[in-house]
Amino acid sequence: MWKMIYNLLSLCALPFLVLVGLTNAKMKVNFRRRLLPPREKASPGALMIHGASIGEAVIARNLAEYLSTHGGPDRFLITTNTYYAEEMLKKRPAPAYRLQCESLPFDLKYSVSRFLDHHRPVAIIVVETELWPNLIWETRKRRIPFIIVNGRISDGTLETYRKLSVFMKAVFNAMDLVIAQSQEHRERFISIGMAPDRVLVTGNVKYYRQAVQNMPQTNLQQKNITFGSVKEKELDEVYSAVDLLKLSFPGLRFFIAPREIHLAEVIENDLSRKYSTTRYSRIKGGVDTGADIVVVDTIGDLQNIYGHSSVAFVGGSLAPYGGQNMLEPLFVGAPALFGPFTDTFRDIAQDILDQGAGFLVRSGRDIHDTVLMLLNDRGLYAATQKAGYDIVARQAHVMQETARIIMERLPRTQGERQ
Repeated sequence: MWKMIYNLLSLCALPFLVLVGLTNAKMKVNFRRRLLPPREKASPGALMIHGASIGEAVIARNLAEYLSTHGGPDRFLITTNTYYAEEMLKKRPAPAYRLQCESLPFDLKYSVSRFLDHHRPVAIIVVETELWPNLIWETRKRRIPFIIVNGRISDGTLETYRKLSVFMKAVFNAMDLVIAQSQEHRERFISIGMAPDRVLVTGNVKYYRQAVQNMPQTNLQQKNITFGSVKEKELDEVYSAVDLLKLSFPGLRFFIAPREIHLAEVIENDLSRKYSTTRYSRIKGGVDTGADIVVVDTIGDLQNIYGHSSVAFVGGSLAPYGGQNMLEPLFVGAPALFGPFTDTFRDIAQDILDQGAGFLVRSGRDIHDTVLMLLNDRGLYAATQKAGYDIVARQAHVMQETARIIMERLPRTQGERQ
């Protein structure tokens, strides 16, 4: 009954979906592929990993890399919801394993069926928790294992799912396994209908990355400060921090990467009244004028920019957006600063603060004072950087255990490679 109700509602929403898809610039890019995936059959047997947006897509790529080099499959299909994430994956260096990147179809029964019949994946892994009922039900019908990795349910989502508990149970019953990122999230999955014996805990695989072990002072010598994943409501505080830091350290250079690319023009216009500015796309094209402010207007380059930064502020956290992944700077040796609004990354943020790998800031003045403290105290800087590396190193076992559980549930010919 629930399948029928859901699909009737989906059909009713289809005209609106088509209207938005044809008029919204972001959706228009891959709209047709998501609505009508190819009919002809592709070579079967790839392990499909879905990462909704850029952050989850990075985890998907890391998981594929780890599995391929630790006895797992050598063919992967990574799907995303946004063309930004898809383009970011395609622009990365080609891996040693076979990789295809595609857009996930809309959760219409017809679209999902065409997609699954075309790709015929050996299993489907979803990073974090994006529940598309038709994808789950059609996967079950084809006896394809369906696994959630790094499973989490936010406070707001939990309340919504509880109101839909009867429906959610029908969805969860069709899933094979949830690998939750903490005991708290395991209990949340169980509370809304997932069977306890199908929810395991390994930890947060966002912690996993092959850390780049710089020499202790390499980042400190860069004299670059990066503001990453900045959102619109925190721009004023970012500008304030830039002004104050420029007074204290005239030689600093600032990289500002907005979470939404359309803000690049706004930032450039605002700051060009006081400072020399350029776009990161121009630097990538070989033209670097040495401007004071570099506005990052490209996708997939933030990690590399963090790696050339003395200190990094991770945005989406000075206003109630929930935060962004403040581990990213730690992977490449840059101490992380972030604001108080980190609901989406609550456990990660607290661990960073507890271990002394980063600092909580509440304003542009706080950012200035903390950067000043780090740049003037080499001992503190080195200790903060080492604490970040230690957090990353300690979490290698999380990816190892997650990969082991996944491989146990793959068909034997895929879970073991000779």
